Amino acid sequence: MNEVIAKNNEVSDEVLSAAQRIAFMEECNQLIAAQPVPRSAKFSLNASLPIDKDELNAAIMGTGIAGFDESMSKRSKRIVKNTYMYADLVALLKYPAASQKEQRYNEFMRLMKLAGWFAFSQPYNRYQATSQKLTMDNIALNIIHTAVSAVGGSGAAALKVLKDVADATMDALKDVPEALVLFERNAKKAEGGNFCMSSALEDKDGTITMAIAAVQYFAAAQPTKVLFVEWATSSVSIYNGSATMSMDEEDYLMVEPLIVKALTEQREKALSYEFGKA
Repeated sequence: MNEVIAKNNEVSDEVLSAAQRIAFMEECNQLIAAQPVPRSAKFSLNASLPIDKDELNAAIMGTGIAGFDESMSKRSKRIVKNTYMYADLVALLKYPAASQKEQRYNEFMRLMKLAGWFAFSQPYNRYQATSQKLTMDNIALNIIHTAVSAVGGSGAAALKVLKDVADATMDALKDVPEALVLFERNAKKAEGGNFCMSSALEDKDGTITMAIAAVQYFAAAQPTKVLFVEWATSSVSIYNGSATMSMDEEDYLMVEPLIVKALTEQREKALSYEFGKA
């Protein structure tokens, strides 16, 4: 396609030509390449991490937890992983400060759109808890369920699949300590943390649809774990954004070489670990 329209409910519309898209991604690649990779800080599980062959139905991708419906091909899973890891990495490098949470989310969404996703995004806002106790895993699932339910004109069966995939992925994560340890390492920050949850499916025509929930929290003191533990509502501030997306693979093919090149060179910054069922 000659141009892509990147739209967000809260972000100004942006129209870039193919040449502009490529130039922007090349600038992002230069930013990634300029970052040092501290060899001494390699993650202790690296030696035992299995090769990600895109064969299983869930994965940890940097700060993300991704679930894939059984309908998805290995190629489609790789598209989801590549675009997410790239957008997550660049957004974090551009806006690393805790105070830049909204800019980071908007940049993440911008990059996902420029990578080929057509997205309908909900505004980034503060999460309103309805009880005195909460768990981050339930919050992420609630956000995905709400985002999926807000989509109009889509088949009810497909929307239910996205919800079910998210639920099954979070449940499976409890039983995979290596994946959970990797996630905790990536998600936790000194002042709190941030992470995403996503679920994806592929229809009979090969179109990929994904729902995503982004969560950022701030806490003076946090438990040793992010997920599957209770938090006191009074002790944590939570912000979130969400989106439902569909992939235009023609747009992705245009920038795929740049994305793959950046991730290959900086694989230690964009670890992917697959788990779950084949």
